[in-house]
Amino acid sequence: MTRSRREFLEQATRLGAGLLSADFMPRAFLASAHSPEPATSDGPVCPKSAPPETALLALRIPELDTLSYDEPYQNLPDERLPLTCLQGLVNRERPRIFLVFDRYDDLWLDWLRQRGDVKEVRWVGTEQLYEKFLPLVKGLVVTDPSLPASVNVATMLAAVEGWLPVTPRLLPMYNVKVAMDLRGRWKKDIEAYQWFYSTYGSQLGYRACACLDPGVFELRDYFVEFKVPLIWVSAPEDAERSRTASPAEEEQFARNLFLNLPPNIPCLGWWDHGQAGEVGIGEGPGVTLASQYAKFELCSGWDGWGHPVSNLSVHSGTSASFRQKTLPLPLLSNKVYWTYTRTDGDGPNFWRHIYRNLWGQPDHGKVPVGWQLGPTAYDLIPDVIDYFYKHTTPNDVFVNALTGIGYIHEDHFGEKLPESQQAAVWDEYMELSKRYFKLLDLSLLATYEEMRPRILERFTELPGIKGIFANYARSAVTTLENENSEIKGVPVFRAVSRGGAALDTRAGFHHAVVSTIEDIRKFTPSKRPAFLEVSLTNWAVSMHALGEIQREVGEDYILVRPDQLAALYLEARK
Repeated sequence: MTRSRREFLEQATRLGAGLLSADFMPRAFLASAHSPEPATSDGPVCPKSAPPETALLALRIPELDTLSYDEPYQNLPDERLPLTCLQGLVNRERPRIFLVFDRYDDLWLDWLRQRGDVKEVRWVGTEQLYEKFLPLVKGLVVTDPSLPASVNVATMLAAVEGWLPVTPRLLPMYNVKVAMDLRGRWKKDIEAYQWFYSTYGSQLGYRACACLDPGVFELRDYFVEFKVPLIWVSAPEDAERSRTASPAEEEQFARNLFLNLPPNIPCLGWWDHGQAGEVGIGEGPGVTLASQYAKFELCSGWDGWGHPVSNLSVHSGTSASFRQKTLPLPLLSNKVYWTYTRTDGDGPNFWRHIYRNLWGQPDHGKVPVGWQLGPTAYDLIPDVIDYFYKHTTPNDVFVNALTGIGYIHEDHFGEKLPESQQAAVWDEYMELSKRYFKLLDLSLLATYEEMRPRILERFTELPGIKGIFANYARSAVTTLENENSEIKGVPVFRAVSRGGAALDTRAGFHHAVVSTIEDIRKFTPSKRPAFLEVSLTNWAVSMHALGEIQREVGEDYILVRPDQLAALYLEARK
Protein backbone atom coordinates (compact mmCIF):
# COMPACT_ATOMS: atom_id res chain seq x y z
CA MET A 1 0.00 0.00 0.00
CA THR A 2 1.37 3.45 -0.92
CA ARG A 3 1.63 5.89 1.96
CA SER A 4 1.14 9.62 1.63
CA ARG A 5 4.09 11.89 2.36
CA ARG A 6 2.30 13.10 5.51
CA GLU A 7 1.90 9.53 6.82
CA PHE A 8 5.51 8.72 5.98
CA LEU A 9 6.97 11.77 7.71
CA GLU A 10 4.80 11.39 10.79
CA GLN A 11 5.75 7.73 11.22
CA ALA A 12 9.44 8.37 10.59
CA THR A 13 9.50 11.20 13.11
CA ARG A 14 7.72 9.13 15.76
CA LEU A 15 10.24 6.33 15.32
CA GLY A 16 13.19 8.64 15.87
CA ALA A 17 11.80 10.90 18.56
CA GLY A 18 12.69 8.72 21.52
CA LEU A 19 16.32 8.15 20.62
CA LEU A 20 17.91 11.42 21.70
CA SER A 21 19.69 12.43 24.84
CA ALA A 22 18.07 15.25 26.77
CA ASP A 23 21.58 16.47 27.51
CA PHE A 24 21.70 17.96 24.02
CA MET A 25 18.09 18.26 22.80
CA PRO A 26 15.51 19.74 25.18
CA ARG A 27 12.48 17.60 25.99
CA ALA A 28 10.04 20.28 24.89
CA PHE A 29 11.46 20.13 21.41
CA LEU A 30 11.44 16.33 21.35
CA ALA A 31 7.75 16.40 22.19
CA SER A 32 7.05 18.88 19.43
CA ALA A 33 8.73 16.65 16.86
CA HIS A 34 5.80 14.23 17.08
CA SER A 35 3.68 16.65 15.06
CA PRO A 36 5.67 17.78 12.02
CA GLU A 37 4.27 19.92 9.27
CA PRO A 38 5.00 17.81 6.20
CA ALA A 39 4.25 18.58 2.59
CA THR A 40 1.50 16.71 0.85
CA SER A 41 2.39 13.71 -1.30
CA ASP A 42 2.19 15.79 -4.47
CA GLY A 43 2.92 19.22 -3.03
CA PRO A 44 6.15 21.21 -3.06
CA VAL A 45 9.20 19.85 -1.26
CA CYS A 46 10.23 23.38 -0.22
CA PRO A 47 7.71 25.76 1.35
CA LYS A 48 6.37 28.28 -1.17
CA SER A 49 5.11 31.82 -0.73
CA ALA A 50 1.87 33.17 -2.12
CA PRO A 51 2.15 34.88 -5.51
CA PRO A 52 3.77 38.31 -5.12
CA GLU A 53 1.76 41.51 -5.16
CA THR A 54 1.74 43.10 -8.59
CA ALA A 55 3.16 46.27 -7.00
CA LEU A 56 6.35 45.59 -5.04
CA LEU A 57 8.11 47.92 -2.65
CA ALA A 58 11.86 47.77 -3.34
CA LEU A 59 14.79 49.02 -1.29
CA ARG A 60 18.50 49.08 -2.12
CA ILE A 61 20.55 47.57 0.69
CA PRO A 62 24.06 48.74 -0.41
CA GLU A 63 23.00 52.35 0.12
CA LEU A 64 22.56 51.57 3.82
CA ASP A 65 25.86 49.75 4.35
CA THR A 66 28.87 51.13 6.12
CA LEU A 67 31.11 49.25 3.69
CA SER A 68 30.75 48.45 0.00
CA TYR A 69 28.91 45.31 -1.11
CA ASP A 70 32.02 44.50 -3.16
CA GLU A 71 33.11 42.89 0.11
CA PRO A 72 29.64 41.72 1.14
CA TYR A 73 30.41 39.72 4.23
CA GLN A 74 32.42 42.43 5.91
CA ASN A 75 29.39 44.69 6.19
CA LEU A 76 27.87 45.58 9.52
CA PRO A 77 24.64 43.67 10.19
CA ASP A 78 22.77 46.52 11.81
CA GLU A 79 20.42 47.43 8.97
CA ARG A 80 20.31 44.09 7.15
CA LEU A 81 19.08 42.00 10.08
CA PRO A 82 15.85 43.89 10.88
CA LEU A 83 15.05 44.56 7.22
CA THR A 84 15.31 40.93 6.11
CA CYS A 85 13.31 39.74 9.10
CA LEU A 86 10.67 42.41 8.52
CA GLN A 87 10.53 41.28 4.89
CA GLY A 88 9.77 37.75 6.06
CA LEU A 89 7.02 38.87 8.43
CA VAL A 90 5.35 41.03 5.79
CA ASN A 91 5.77 38.60 2.89
CA ARG A 92 4.30 35.74 4.94
CA GLU A 93 0.83 36.98 3.99
CA ARG A 94 1.78 37.95 0.44
CA PRO A 95 5.15 39.11 -0.93
CA ARG A 96 5.24 42.90 -0.96
CA ILE A 97 8.89 43.74 -0.17
CA PHE A 98 11.91 43.14 -2.43
CA LEU A 99 15.41 43.94 -1.12
CA VAL A 100 18.15 44.64 -3.66
CA PHE A 101 21.52 43.48 -2.33
CA ASP A 102 23.48 43.59 -5.60
CA ARG A 103 23.15 44.03 -9.35
CA TYR A 104 21.83 40.49 -9.75
CA ASP A 105 18.81 41.36 -7.63
CA ASP A 106 18.25 44.27 -10.01
CA LEU A 107 18.35 41.83 -12.95
CA TRP A 108 15.90 39.41 -11.33
CA LEU A 109 13.55 42.20 -10.31
CA ASP A 110 13.49 43.35 -13.93
CA TRP A 111 12.84 39.75 -15.02
CA LEU A 112 9.85 39.58 -12.64
CA ARG A 113 8.45 42.59 -14.50
CA GLN A 114 9.17 41.06 -17.90
CA ARG A 115 7.39 37.85 -16.90
CA GLY A 116 4.37 39.78 -15.64
CA ASP A 117 4.65 38.68 -12.01
CA VAL A 118 5.09 42.33 -11.06
CA LYS A 119 3.51 45.29 -12.81
CA GLU A 120 5.00 48.10 -10.75
CA VAL A 121 8.08 48.63 -8.57
CA ARG A 122 8.00 51.47 -6.05
CA TRP A 123 11.43 52.39 -4.71
CA VAL A 124 11.39 53.31 -1.04
CA GLY A 125 13.78 54.10 1.80
CA THR A 126 13.90 52.58 5.25
CA GLU A 127 11.76 55.34 6.72
CA GLN A 128 8.90 54.63 4.30
CA LEU A 129 9.19 50.90 4.80
CA TYR A 130 9.13 51.15 8.59
CA GLU A 131 6.34 53.71 8.56
CA LYS A 132 4.16 51.31 6.58
CA PHE A 133 5.01 48.00 8.23
CA LEU A 134 6.43 48.61 11.71
CA PRO A 135 2.90 48.55 13.21
CA LEU A 136 2.85 44.83 12.32
CA VAL A 137 5.79 44.19 14.67
CA LYS A 138 4.85 42.94 18.14
CA GLY A 139 8.06 44.02 19.83
CA LEU A 140 11.83 44.19 19.52
CA VAL A 141 14.39 41.49 20.34
CA VAL A 142 17.86 42.89 20.99
CA THR A 143 20.86 40.82 19.89
CA ASP A 144 24.08 40.38 21.84
CA PRO A 145 27.02 41.61 19.71
CA SER A 146 29.37 39.37 21.68
CA LEU A 147 27.37 36.18 20.95
CA PRO A 148 26.95 35.26 17.25
CA ALA A 149 24.20 32.73 18.02
CA SER A 150 22.00 35.53 19.29
CA VAL A 151 21.46 36.61 15.66
CA ASN A 152 20.04 33.19 14.73
CA VAL A 153 18.01 32.96 17.94
CA ALA A 154 16.62 36.45 17.33
CA THR A 155 15.70 35.41 13.79
CA MET A 156 13.75 32.40 15.06
CA LEU A 157 12.08 34.60 17.69
CA ALA A 158 11.01 36.91 14.88
CA ALA A 159 9.48 33.90 13.15
CA VAL A 160 7.46 32.61 16.10
CA GLU A 161 6.72 35.78 18.09
CA GLY A 162 6.56 38.45 15.39
CA TRP A 163 9.36 40.45 17.01
CA LEU A 164 11.90 42.47 15.07
CA PRO A 165 15.60 41.71 15.73
CA VAL A 166 17.77 44.78 16.24
CA THR A 167 21.34 45.40 17.36
CA PRO A 168 21.95 47.61 20.40
CA ARG A 169 23.25 50.40 18.17
CA LEU A 170 19.96 50.63 16.31
CA LEU A 171 17.72 50.27 19.36
CA PRO A 172 17.18 54.03 19.93
CA MET A 173 15.85 54.40 16.37
CA TYR A 174 12.70 52.37 17.01
CA ASN A 175 9.70 53.57 18.97
CA VAL A 176 8.69 50.00 19.75
CA LYS A 177 8.75 48.20 23.09
CA VAL A 178 11.58 45.76 23.79
CA ALA A 179 10.03 42.33 24.17
CA MET A 180 13.31 40.54 24.93
CA ASP A 181 16.92 41.58 25.38
CA LEU A 182 19.43 38.80 24.66
CA ARG A 183 22.50 40.67 25.92
CA GLY A 184 24.40 38.88 28.64
CA ARG A 185 22.07 35.90 28.87
CA TRP A 186 24.56 33.25 27.69
CA LYS A 187 28.32 32.79 27.48
CA LYS A 188 28.30 30.09 24.78
CA ASP A 189 26.43 29.85 21.49
CA ILE A 190 25.24 26.34 22.34
CA GLU A 191 23.47 27.66 25.44
CA ALA A 192 21.45 30.07 23.33
CA TYR A 193 20.33 27.32 20.96
CA GLN A 194 19.46 24.98 23.83
CA TRP A 195 17.36 27.68 25.48
CA PHE A 196 15.52 28.53 22.29
CA TYR A 197 14.62 24.97 21.33
CA SER A 198 13.60 24.18 24.91
CA THR A 199 11.28 27.19 25.01
CA TYR A 200 10.07 27.62 21.44
CA GLY A 201 10.92 24.44 19.52
CA SER A 202 7.31 23.32 19.31
CA GLN A 203 6.38 26.51 17.42
CA LEU A 204 8.76 26.01 14.50
CA GLY A 205 7.93 24.55 11.11
CA TYR A 206 9.31 21.21 9.99
CA ARG A 207 9.27 21.47 6.20
CA ALA A 208 12.92 22.59 6.06
CA CYS A 209 15.94 23.28 8.24
CA ALA A 210 19.07 25.38 7.81
CA CYS A 211 22.68 25.71 8.87
CA LEU A 212 22.94 29.49 8.82
CA ASP A 213 26.06 31.56 9.32
CA PRO A 214 25.14 34.36 11.78
CA GLY A 215 26.97 36.74 9.44
CA VAL A 216 24.68 36.09 6.45
CA PHE A 217 21.37 37.96 6.25
CA GLU A 218 19.87 37.48 2.79
CA LEU A 219 18.08 34.21 3.58
CA ARG A 220 16.39 35.37 6.74
CA ASP A 221 13.21 36.58 5.03
CA TYR A 222 12.41 33.01 3.97
CA PHE A 223 13.41 31.51 7.31
CA VAL A 224 11.22 33.95 9.22
CA GLU A 225 8.30 33.46 6.85
CA PHE A 226 8.28 29.67 7.26
CA LYS A 227 9.62 29.39 10.83
CA VAL A 228 12.63 27.35 9.75
CA PRO A 229 14.79 25.73 12.49
CA LEU A 230 18.30 27.23 12.43
CA ILE A 231 21.69 26.05 13.66
CA TRP A 232 25.33 26.92 13.11
CA VAL A 233 28.15 24.47 13.80
CA SER A 234 31.62 25.86 14.42
CA ALA A 235 34.83 24.12 13.41
CA PRO A 236 37.36 22.84 15.96
CA GLU A 237 39.73 25.66 15.06
CA ASP A 238 36.95 28.19 15.72
CA ALA A 239 37.27 27.49 19.44
CA GLU A 240 40.75 29.01 19.28
CA ARG A 241 39.48 32.32 17.90
CA SER A 242 36.01 32.54 19.44
CA ARG A 243 35.27 32.18 23.14
CA THR A 244 31.60 31.44 22.38
CA ALA A 245 32.26 28.40 20.16
CA SER A 246 31.76 24.82 21.44
CA PRO A 247 32.37 22.72 18.31
CA ALA A 248 31.76 19.25 19.75
CA GLU A 249 28.59 20.24 21.62
CA GLU A 250 27.25 22.16 18.63
CA GLU A 251 27.80 19.20 16.32
CA GLN A 252 26.04 16.85 18.73
CA PHE A 253 23.16 19.30 19.05
CA ALA A 254 22.86 19.46 15.25
CA ARG A 255 22.85 15.66 15.06
CA ASN A 256 20.08 15.38 17.62
CA LEU A 257 18.07 18.10 15.92
CA PHE A 258 18.38 16.47 12.51
CA LEU A 259 17.45 13.07 13.89
CA ASN A 260 14.22 14.53 15.27
CA LEU A 261 13.28 16.50 12.18
CA PRO A 262 11.44 14.60 9.42
CA PRO A 263 13.56 12.81 6.81
CA ASN A 264 13.76 14.01 3.22
CA ILE A 265 13.49 17.71 3.92
CA PRO A 266 15.92 20.33 2.57
CA CYS A 267 18.74 21.86 4.59
CA LEU A 268 19.36 25.41 3.36
CA GLY A 269 22.18 27.85 4.12
CA TRP A 270 25.76 26.57 4.11
CA TRP A 271 28.31 24.99 6.42
CA ASP A 272 31.42 27.14 6.05
CA HIS A 273 32.86 30.53 5.04
CA GLY A 274 31.41 32.02 8.21
CA GLN A 275 31.54 35.80 8.46
CA ALA A 276 30.68 36.32 12.14
CA GLY A 277 33.99 35.29 13.64
CA GLU A 278 33.70 31.54 13.02
CA VAL A 279 34.60 29.63 9.84
CA GLY A 280 32.15 26.77 10.36
CA ILE A 281 32.41 22.98 10.27
CA GLY A 282 32.90 22.91 6.48
CA GLU A 283 31.17 21.50 3.43
CA GLY A 284 32.44 17.93 3.70
CA PRO A 285 31.57 17.27 7.36
CA GLY A 286 28.40 19.38 7.15
CA VAL A 287 26.87 17.75 4.09
CA THR A 288 27.81 14.32 5.42
CA LEU A 289 26.10 15.13 8.72
CA ALA A 290 22.94 16.25 6.96
CA SER A 291 23.02 13.23 4.66
CA GLN A 292 23.37 10.82 7.57
CA TYR A 293 20.01 12.00 8.87
CA ALA A 294 18.35 12.03 5.43
CA LYS A 295 18.46 15.78 4.87
CA PHE A 296 19.54 17.02 1.44
CA GLU A 297 21.62 20.15 1.10
CA LEU A 298 20.52 23.22 -0.87
CA CYS A 299 23.54 25.49 -1.01
CA SER A 300 21.95 28.90 -0.64
CA GLY A 301 24.36 30.78 1.63
CA TRP A 302 27.79 32.28 1.05
CA ASP A 303 29.99 29.40 -0.13
CA GLY A 304 33.11 31.31 -1.14
CA TRP A 305 31.87 31.68 -4.73
CA GLY A 306 28.18 32.46 -4.92
CA HIS A 307 26.42 35.17 -2.96
CA PRO A 308 23.53 34.02 -0.77
CA VAL A 309 20.07 33.79 -2.26
CA SER A 310 18.07 36.89 -1.42
CA ASN A 311 14.30 37.43 -1.70
CA LEU A 312 13.31 33.76 -1.49
CA SER A 313 10.08 34.97 0.10
CA VAL A 314 9.33 36.58 -3.29
CA HIS A 315 10.89 34.14 -5.77
CA SER A 316 9.24 31.10 -4.20
CA GLY A 317 5.84 32.65 -4.85
CA THR A 318 6.33 32.49 -8.62
CA SER A 319 5.74 29.51 -10.91
CA ALA A 320 6.78 28.23 -14.33
CA SER A 321 6.71 25.13 -16.51
CA PHE A 322 9.81 23.74 -18.17
CA ARG A 323 10.66 22.01 -21.44
CA GLN A 324 14.14 21.38 -22.79
CA LYS A 325 15.18 21.86 -26.40
CA THR A 326 16.38 18.80 -28.28
CA LEU A 327 19.27 18.72 -30.72
CA PRO A 328 19.98 16.25 -33.57
CA LEU A 329 22.87 13.83 -33.16
CA PRO A 330 26.02 14.30 -35.23
CA LEU A 331 27.04 11.33 -37.36
CA LEU A 332 29.04 8.79 -35.40
CA SER A 333 32.64 8.43 -36.61
CA ASN A 334 35.99 7.22 -35.29
CA LYS A 335 36.60 10.31 -33.21
CA VAL A 336 36.89 11.20 -29.52
CA TYR A 337 33.57 12.60 -28.34
CA TRP A 338 33.68 14.65 -25.17
CA THR A 339 31.46 16.94 -23.16
CA TYR A 340 31.45 19.62 -20.48
CA THR A 341 29.27 19.57 -17.36
CA ARG A 342 29.36 22.70 -15.18
CA THR A 343 29.21 21.89 -11.49
CA ASP A 344 27.59 23.58 -8.47
CA GLY A 345 24.20 24.27 -9.99
CA ASP A 346 22.78 22.17 -7.17
CA GLY A 347 22.76 25.43 -5.21
CA PRO A 348 20.21 28.17 -5.99
CA ASN A 349 22.92 30.67 -5.07
CA PHE A 350 24.79 29.72 -8.26
CA TRP A 351 21.75 30.24 -10.49
CA ARG A 352 20.99 33.62 -8.96
CA HIS A 353 24.59 34.81 -9.23
CA ILE A 354 27.38 32.73 -10.85
CA TYR A 355 25.38 31.14 -13.68
CA ARG A 356 23.69 34.45 -14.48
CA ASN A 357 27.15 35.96 -14.87
CA LEU A 358 28.33 33.11 -17.12
CA TRP A 359 25.25 33.36 -19.33
CA GLY A 360 25.79 37.09 -19.69
CA GLN A 361 29.29 36.64 -21.13
CA PRO A 362 29.76 37.05 -24.90
CA ASP A 363 31.09 33.50 -25.30
CA HIS A 364 28.06 31.81 -23.74
CA GLY A 365 26.45 29.48 -26.25
CA LYS A 366 29.55 29.07 -28.41
CA VAL A 367 30.41 25.64 -26.97
CA PRO A 368 28.15 22.82 -25.72
CA VAL A 369 27.72 22.70 -21.91
CA GLY A 370 25.59 20.65 -19.55
CA TRP A 371 24.44 22.89 -16.68
CA GLN A 372 23.88 21.09 -13.39
CA LEU A 373 20.55 22.03 -11.83
CA GLY A 374 19.24 21.26 -8.34
CA PRO A 375 15.60 20.22 -8.80
CA THR A 376 14.26 22.13 -5.77
CA ALA A 377 14.86 25.30 -7.79
CA TYR A 378 11.43 24.39 -9.17
CA ASP A 379 10.01 25.43 -5.79
CA LEU A 380 12.43 28.09 -4.60
CA ILE A 381 13.36 30.13 -7.69
CA PRO A 382 11.10 29.06 -10.58
CA ASP A 383 11.18 32.55 -12.08
CA VAL A 384 14.99 32.50 -12.13
CA ILE A 385 15.14 29.04 -13.73
CA ASP A 386 12.50 30.17 -16.23
CA TYR A 387 14.97 32.79 -17.45
CA PHE A 388 17.56 30.13 -18.26
CA TYR A 389 15.16 27.74 -19.96
CA LYS A 390 13.89 30.59 -22.11
CA HIS A 391 17.40 31.82 -22.99
CA THR A 392 19.03 28.51 -23.89
CA THR A 393 21.08 28.25 -27.04
CA PRO A 394 21.28 24.97 -28.99
CA ASN A 395 24.47 24.27 -27.02
CA ASP A 396 22.82 24.33 -23.57
CA VAL A 397 21.23 21.40 -21.75
CA PHE A 398 20.27 20.97 -18.09
CA VAL A 399 21.51 18.08 -15.94
CA ASN A 400 20.08 16.95 -12.59
CA ALA A 401 22.74 17.84 -10.00
CA LEU A 402 24.19 15.94 -7.03
CA THR A 403 22.27 13.54 -6.68
CA GLY A 404 18.51 13.43 -7.22
CA ILE A 405 16.26 15.90 -5.40
CA GLY A 406 19.20 17.49 -3.52
CA TYR A 407 22.92 17.47 -2.79
CA ILE A 408 23.78 14.39 -0.72
CA HIS A 409 26.80 12.28 0.06
CA GLU A 410 25.25 9.20 -1.41
CA ASP A 411 26.84 6.38 0.59
CA HIS A 412 25.99 8.14 3.87
CA PHE A 413 22.36 9.00 3.18
CA GLY A 414 20.13 7.98 6.06
CA GLU A 415 22.79 5.82 7.73
CA LYS A 416 22.28 7.33 11.21
CA LEU A 417 18.53 6.73 11.18
CA PRO A 418 17.15 3.60 12.81
CA GLU A 419 17.78 0.67 10.48
CA SER A 420 14.05 -0.03 10.34
CA GLN A 421 13.52 3.36 8.64
CA GLN A 422 16.33 3.40 6.12
CA ALA A 423 14.72 1.53 3.23
CA ALA A 424 11.55 3.60 3.43
CA VAL A 425 13.56 6.83 3.61
CA TRP A 426 15.46 5.87 0.44
CA ASP A 427 12.18 4.97 -1.29
CA GLU A 428 10.74 8.36 -0.40
CA TYR A 429 13.90 10.12 -1.57
CA MET A 430 13.67 8.38 -4.93
CA GLU A 431 9.98 9.20 -5.32
CA LEU A 432 10.71 12.89 -4.78
CA SER A 433 13.65 12.71 -7.17
CA LYS A 434 11.53 11.06 -9.87
CA ARG A 435 8.77 13.65 -9.57
CA TYR A 436 11.10 16.65 -9.89
CA PHE A 437 13.13 14.98 -12.64
CA LYS A 438 9.95 15.02 -14.72
CA LEU A 439 8.87 18.51 -13.69
CA LEU A 440 12.13 19.97 -15.03
CA ASP A 441 12.12 17.77 -18.16
CA LEU A 442 15.49 16.25 -17.24
CA SER A 443 17.10 13.17 -18.76
CA LEU A 444 20.64 13.28 -17.29
CA LEU A 445 22.03 12.95 -13.77
CA ALA A 446 25.27 14.15 -12.17
CA THR A 447 26.51 12.52 -8.96
CA TYR A 448 28.85 13.75 -6.24
CA GLU A 449 31.25 10.89 -5.56
CA GLU A 450 31.92 7.20 -5.92
CA MET A 451 29.18 5.10 -4.33
CA ARG A 452 28.20 1.51 -3.84
CA PRO A 453 26.84 -0.01 -7.06
CA ARG A 454 23.48 -0.85 -5.50
CA ILE A 455 22.97 2.83 -4.64
CA LEU A 456 24.02 4.03 -8.08
CA GLU A 457 21.62 1.51 -9.60
CA ARG A 458 18.71 3.15 -7.78
CA PHE A 459 19.13 6.27 -9.86
CA THR A 460 18.43 4.34 -13.03
CA GLU A 461 14.83 4.44 -11.76
CA LEU A 462 14.59 8.11 -12.74
CA PRO A 463 12.00 8.34 -15.53
CA GLY A 464 13.57 8.55 -18.98
CA ILE A 465 17.14 8.78 -17.69
CA LYS A 466 19.62 8.61 -20.57
CA GLY A 467 22.99 9.10 -18.90
CA ILE A 468 24.82 9.46 -15.58
CA PHE A 469 27.81 11.78 -15.19
CA ALA A 470 29.64 10.50 -12.14
CA ASN A 471 31.71 12.43 -9.62
CA TYR A 472 32.21 16.12 -8.97
CA ALA A 473 35.77 15.77 -10.27
CA ARG A 474 38.02 12.85 -11.18
CA SER A 475 38.09 10.27 -8.41
CA ALA A 476 41.06 8.23 -7.27
CA VAL A 477 39.63 5.07 -8.83
CA THR A 478 39.03 6.48 -12.32
CA THR A 479 41.04 4.69 -15.02
CA LEU A 480 41.04 4.35 -18.79
CA GLU A 481 39.21 1.06 -18.30
CA ASN A 482 36.34 2.29 -16.15
CA GLU A 483 35.84 5.89 -17.28
CA ASN A 484 32.82 4.62 -19.27
CA SER A 485 30.47 1.90 -18.09
CA GLU A 486 26.80 0.98 -17.99
CA ILE A 487 24.37 0.19 -15.24
CA LYS A 488 21.04 -1.38 -16.19
CA GLY A 489 21.55 -0.12 -19.75
CA VAL A 490 22.24 3.50 -18.69
CA PRO A 491 25.70 4.82 -19.70
CA VAL A 492 27.88 6.12 -16.86
CA PHE A 493 30.71 8.58 -17.58
CA ARG A 494 33.24 9.23 -14.83
CA ALA A 495 34.73 12.72 -14.79
CA VAL A 496 38.30 12.72 -16.10
CA SER A 497 39.25 16.27 -15.09
CA ARG A 498 40.92 17.31 -11.86
CA GLY A 499 39.69 20.88 -11.77
CA GLY A 500 41.86 23.93 -12.20
CA ALA A 501 42.95 27.30 -10.87
CA ALA A 502 40.92 30.46 -10.55
CA LEU A 503 40.81 32.50 -13.73
CA ASP A 504 41.34 35.90 -12.18
CA THR A 505 44.96 36.01 -13.37
CA ARG A 506 46.65 35.19 -16.67
CA ALA A 507 48.63 32.47 -14.92
CA GLY A 508 45.44 30.95 -13.52
CA PHE A 509 43.77 31.01 -16.92
CA HIS A 510 46.76 29.32 -18.53
CA HIS A 511 46.99 26.65 -15.82
CA ALA A 512 43.29 25.78 -16.07
CA VAL A 513 43.42 25.42 -19.83
CA VAL A 514 46.66 23.41 -19.83
CA SER A 515 45.69 21.05 -16.99
CA THR A 516 42.29 20.30 -18.53
CA ILE A 517 43.87 19.54 -21.92
CA GLU A 518 46.37 17.25 -20.17
CA ASP A 519 43.53 15.38 -18.45
CA ILE A 520 41.61 14.97 -21.70
CA ARG A 521 44.62 13.53 -23.51
CA LYS A 522 45.70 11.36 -20.58
CA PHE A 523 42.28 9.70 -20.39
CA THR A 524 41.74 9.28 -24.12
CA PRO A 525 41.70 5.53 -24.84
CA SER A 526 43.23 4.07 -27.98
CA LYS A 527 39.93 2.58 -29.13
CA ARG A 528 37.64 4.67 -31.35
CA PRO A 529 35.10 6.06 -31.04
CA ALA A 530 35.91 7.22 -27.49
CA PHE A 531 33.80 9.13 -24.96
CA LEU A 532 34.94 11.52 -22.20
CA GLU A 533 33.32 13.79 -19.62
CA VAL A 534 35.08 16.95 -18.42
CA SER A 535 33.64 18.27 -15.16
CA LEU A 536 33.96 22.05 -14.94
CA THR A 537 34.40 22.90 -11.28
CA ASN A 538 34.64 26.38 -9.80
CA TRP A 539 37.70 27.40 -11.77
CA ALA A 540 35.35 27.79 -14.75
CA VAL A 541 34.31 31.40 -14.34
CA SER A 542 35.03 32.31 -17.97
CA MET A 543 33.13 30.92 -20.96
CA HIS A 544 36.07 31.98 -23.14
CA ALA A 545 38.29 29.37 -21.47
CA LEU A 546 35.99 26.57 -22.63
CA GLY A 547 36.40 27.56 -26.26
CA GLU A 548 40.16 27.83 -25.79
CA ILE A 549 40.32 24.23 -24.54
CA GLN A 550 38.18 23.04 -27.45
CA ARG A 551 40.53 24.68 -29.96
CA GLU A 552 43.66 23.33 -28.30
CA VAL A 553 42.66 19.64 -28.18
CA GLY A 554 42.34 19.56 -31.98
CA GLU A 555 40.03 18.22 -34.66
CA ASP A 556 40.14 14.58 -33.54
CA TYR A 557 38.10 15.63 -30.50
CA ILE A 558 34.46 16.53 -31.07
CA LEU A 559 32.74 18.50 -28.33
CA VAL A 560 29.05 17.62 -27.90
CA ARG A 561 26.28 18.17 -25.37
CA PRO A 562 26.05 15.61 -22.53
CA ASP A 563 22.78 14.19 -23.88
CA GLN A 564 24.43 13.74 -27.28
CA LEU A 565 27.41 12.01 -25.66
CA ALA A 566 25.12 9.48 -23.98
CA ALA A 567 23.20 8.81 -27.20
CA LEU A 568 26.38 8.44 -29.29
CA TYR A 569 27.84 6.04 -26.73
CA LEU A 570 24.78 3.80 -26.95
CA GLU A 571 24.83 3.99 -30.74
CA ALA A 572 28.46 2.89 -30.76
CA ARG A 573 27.58 -0.07 -28.53
CA LYS A 574 25.06 -1.49 -31.02
